[in-house]
Amino acid sequence: MRISLPLQFILFLGLQIALSIGLVFYLNSLATSNYQSLSRATAGFVEASKSIESLRQSFARSSNEIEAISNRFGNGERIDVRDQALALQQLAAAIRNDAGLNGLRDSLGGDATALAKQIDQQAQTLITAAARAANAAPNEVALLQNELRQQRSQIMVQGFGALINAANRSLETTLGMLRGTTESTSHQYLTLLIIFIVLQFALMATAFWLLNHQLRQLANVTDRLIEGEATAALPQQKRADQIGRLARAVQQFRTTLITLSDSREQLKAILKKHDDETMQRRRAEKQLQLSASVFDNVQEAVLLTDISGHVTRANTAAQTLLKQNDKQLASRPLLETLLGVDSAVIAPLWQQVLEQGYWLGEVSFTPERATPIVAQVSIKRVGEPREGKGHVIFVLNDHTEMRRREQEMKFLAEQDTVTTLFNRHYFVAEGNRRLEANPRQALGIVLIGLDSFRAVNDALGHRDGDRILYEVGQRLLAVVGNEATLARVGGDEFAFYVVPRSDAVEDTRQVAEAALQAIRETLSLNSYHIALKASGGISTYPLDGDNIEDLLKTNEIALSTAKAEGGNQLYVHGAKVQNQARRRFMLQQALEKALGNRELRLAYQPQVALANGQISGFEVLMRWRHGGEWITPGEFIPLAEETDLIVRYTEWALSEGAKRVREWQRQTEQTFHLSVNLPPRLLLVDKIDQRLAAIAKPSGLPLSTITLEITESSFGNDPALMTSQLKKLAMQGFSIAIDDFGTGYSSLAYLSQLPISKIKIDKKFVDLITDDKESCKLVASILAMAKSLELDIVVEGVERPEQLIQLKRFDTRMDIQGFVFDPPQNEDYWEGLFMNGEPHAYEVP
Repeated sequence: MRISLPLQFILFLGLQIALSIGLVFYLNSLATSNYQSLSRATAGFVEASKSIESLRQSFARSSNEIEAISNRFGNGERIDVRDQALALQQLAAAIRNDAGLNGLRDSLGGDATALAKQIDQQAQTLITAAARAANAAPNEVALLQNELRQQRSQIMVQGFGALINAANRSLETTLGMLRGTTESTSHQYLTLLIIFIVLQFALMATAFWLLNHQLRQLANVTDRLIEGEATAALPQQKRADQIGRLARAVQQFRTTLITLSDSREQLKAILKKHDDETMQRRRAEKQLQLSASVFDNVQEAVLLTDISGHVTRANTAAQTLLKQNDKQLASRPLLETLLGVDSAVIAPLWQQVLEQGYWLGEVSFTPERATPIVAQVSIKRVGEPREGKGHVIFVLNDHTEMRRREQEMKFLAEQDTVTTLFNRHYFVAEGNRRLEANPRQALGIVLIGLDSFRAVNDALGHRDGDRILYEVGQRLLAVVGNEATLARVGGDEFAFYVVPRSDAVEDTRQVAEAALQAIRETLSLNSYHIALKASGGISTYPLDGDNIEDLLKTNEIALSTAKAEGGNQLYVHGAKVQNQARRRFMLQQALEKALGNRELRLAYQPQVALANGQISGFEVLMRWRHGGEWITPGEFIPLAEETDLIVRYTEWALSEGAKRVREWQRQTEQTFHLSVNLPPRLLLVDKIDQRLAAIAKPSGLPLSTITLEITESSFGNDPALMTSQLKKLAMQGFSIAIDDFGTGYSSLAYLSQLPISKIKIDKKFVDLITDDKESCKLVASILAMAKSLELDIVVEGVERPEQLIQLKRFDTRMDIQGFVFDPPQNEDYWEGLFMNGEPHAYEVP
């Protein structure tokens, strides 16, 4: 049952009024309760105060009478005080039973009871004092009077004061309770007010939601009707209020809309059918026009034939390609024109086309009085070939130009345009085909290059140079024949295959020699008579490689080696050179990571004083262990010198060697000097003197004990720069020595100009001093020259005691370095030798 809108508003107002009345009644009851509590507390306090004041006045009167009577004590007579004692006892009983003090006795009964006891004690004291005063001395009477006075004062001040204070405390307690009640009531007032406001807001929100919900239902249905959903259900039509009237109006609008929508749909269906028919007709007309346009203007030759194969229609491209008009094309079956055969031959093919419905192929034919044509022919049957119905479509694509270009591209891809021989691409492909076809058959490859052909090109020009290359190719072709697949594989390089009969290397070498001999014959060009020179390299499968590219690499290395050794020769051992090149490349790559991988080691060879056998110093030498193999310094040092690696490794050797020699000095308390080889590349580094000094100083080894050894070959690079750099190093304190003295092209001028303090005589001069008198004279001369120039001497490569004896005959003021004392040893060896802190001395014969 739905409630009408006016009734909803009446209910809403009724609820608000009921809430307001309830709030007013509740607040009134709280206020009345607080007022009554305050009235009761005030009346009790007033009644208690009156009772206390009355009792206090009564006690005061009794106290005055007792004071008067006590003043009469001491005259030897007994005074009757029973009336006054009785009055005090009655007063105590009144305190205990007075109705005005009920509230105090309930809450603070101790104070009233204590006061009553004090008054009773006052009465007893009065009776006792009166009895004793009759026979007492005056001073005792005074004491009794004072005792009575103190008791009266104590009762008046303390007893009644405590009772009054109790009444005040009772009042304060009651007022405190009233204040708490008032605060609680205030909080209740605030809470009720907030609840009232919230309820009012909730009622208003509920009323708004109910109204909005009812209107939203109608609005949603209206929106759905506008969007075209005519079947939407419409609620609230049976209501008697304004919302019901609005719902019924919307329902009537919906019914009208449904009726109009049905009519519109019928009209749209009629119009759509008419539009579809019109569009189909126009589309068909356009399709026919487009088909006719495409048929006439397409670049491909398109022909339409009947079931018998006679042309019924041909476009312009077909007539142009076949050089015939419609009548000429219709005179005989089209396949006869294309294939150039009679009907008896084409009948089976035509029958196959009709049965399968499709055929695609490429044909070559020659129209009348025209050049040959290559065309791709596509045949498609349309319809069923029954009772002569249906037709066949021919599409011809002219591939003549494409095939011609393919032939040209094939020629260019396989042959060299200058010599008309095969090119490198074809040569490699042909070789791979030979290996795949017969992998067990040996095969030789010969690579021939003209020596200094660039000079010929520069002198005669590239045109005549190409003519020479052509002539060389023809000479080689005459020697090796077509089966050798002669090819020009580079600018002035030719290659061909040799199928050996017995010995692959020897047979290939003989053919290569014959080819070189043919090239060396004098060549006449214009007015010139040219004597060409050529070098060659050979390789054989499978000895030098298992594929053509590897074999060609071997040949190229062999050819480069032949030209490097003077040219005009045949080099056979290309594989060996290639293996050396591979090893060199691999070592060069590994050398860059050797220091980081801790593969580099330092060895120290002692330099021993010939006079006493004491170690005067060490030369630090680098060693490299890579892949479980010790690489000789003669192999990896030149590789490092090709790059800046030698700079980094030399600095590392100087740093580590200086630290180690300084440690040995501390252990033995003996001075050792350190010799380090200084490569020429290091002398090209800017501020090398400061750099090396900064590297060596942290070790604590004095720079004057460090000798930098340079080879005589270093002088040829840039003598002025070398001289400047060496002088800067000497200024820093380093000693400079010439290593391998006598093997290069040094002169006395260098010795006088450079800051040289030491020379090292090479091993070559030492090897023969025990057998060759001339060698003895040469060494004696070098020693005499060094002595006159005041240069220190180190003799390298001394391996036999006999050599030591001969050197000792010359002089003893020199150091010996060689296997005769010790080979280069690692640091662990010397650490063990110097462990006890004693210097080591060798025996000198």
